[in-house]
Amino acid sequence: MNRIILTSVLLSSLVACSTASEQVPLPKVQPPVMQSHWTTVTITGTSVQPDPVELKIREFEQAGQLKLLRVMESFPAQYVIKGSPQALSAVQAAANSPLAPQKDVSALAALDAAEAVWRQKRPAHYAYQLQTSCFCPPEYTQPIAIRVFQGKIQQADLVTSRKPLPPERKGDAKTIEELFKLIRDAINRPAASVKITYDQQYGFPSTISIDLDQMMADEEMYYTVQAFTVASGLKPAQ
Repeated sequence: MNRIILTSVLLSSLVACSTASEQVPLPKVQPPVMQSHWTTVTITGTSVQPDPVELKIREFEQAGQLKLLRVMESFPAQYVIKGSPQALSAVQAAANSPLAPQKDVSALAALDAAEAVWRQKRPAHYAYQLQTSCFCPPEYTQPIAIRVFQGKIQQADLVTSRKPLPPERKGDAKTIEELFKLIRDAINRPAASVKITYDQQYGFPSTISIDLDQMMADEEMYYTVQAFTVASGLKPAQ
């Protein structure tokens, strides 16, 4: 008799569980995200830690509204992302938060005006000296005599030692166009501070002071352009 009662109880429990499970609503299937409408953009993060831009990217990535394609090595970091308009808008809002460094609009306007003057009056051949000030060995602060022939650097010599710039330092010699790009990149980053003076006649930057992050030491960049000379048919010294 006991076995019969136990069997009846077990059967009743199984029926009850089966009935209850049938009554539980199944989770709704989320509609797939239309990735064909996604857009790829590059957004600069902030110097705030944790970075609100990175947090927002992770949030929408987990929600399936965004993909992180690449992180560029810089500070603040730059993120190449692809996502829905709503996700990209939210990430951009995080980048533009009051805590984030703001792009210096006046510095950008001054750069545009100076670069326009340079494009109008730019000589085909010119020479100048570029001096860098930094927390680095003395040889890196020697002025560099740079000759530009038809828009390309043809010769770069160290002024103090009168020796050619070592091949491994080839990137230290820059054309005026490369200096403009350096400034524009810093403003767009945006750097904590960008202070530039421009030559009134030709528009090229005569002094450049860039502080990428006020919270970091020894990463400031200072350049001085001097002894600018316009030459007709300037040829590299042999």
